[in-house]
Amino acid sequence: MDFQSLSLCVLCGLCGEAPMKRWERIAAATLAFIGVAAAAIAYDLGFGDFHHPGPGFFPFWLSATLALVSFIYFFIQLGADPHPVSLWDKHSWVRPFEAAGVMFLYTLAMSWIGFFSATFLLFLVWLILIEREKWLTVGLVSVLGTLSFFLVFTVFLKVPLPRGIIF
Repeated sequence: MDFQSLSLCVLCGLCGEAPMKRWERIAAATLAFIGVAAAAIAYDLGFGDFHHPGPGFFPFWLSATLALVSFIYFFIQLGADPHPVSLWDKHSWVRPFEAAGVMFLYTLAMSWIGFFSATFLLFLVWLILIEREKWLTVGLVSVLGTLSFFLVFTVFLKVPLPRGIIF
């Protein structure tokens, strides 16, 4: 089965060979639950009407759409798994946990060393540890990416960012 027919299988479920249907159902049910809960919270914010929308108007419709699409996807994925596949192969779970740890440390570091230094270190650590890039790529992306983010947020959007040791 080629990639295009596999992606069509996962999306529509018509051919009966969609892998990991159980995990697809779990993801769809989770997103449907999140969508319904978010719609309820958004409705409590104040729905308003179509001519005078309240603060919960857009979030309500966004979360309702998420819930509806998730319900539809859940029902498309009903049925037995023809070829059960494990969600994680042997050591494929390591990199997602490393990535989550790096992002967690980034949020902690931003308050200690500031946006500029923390973002530079994020790029540096991400490209070395997670992506395992060449040193030239690591250096260029870290410097240019940090400068780009700094310019976009401070100059163009005028967002006050946490100041740190260097900037």
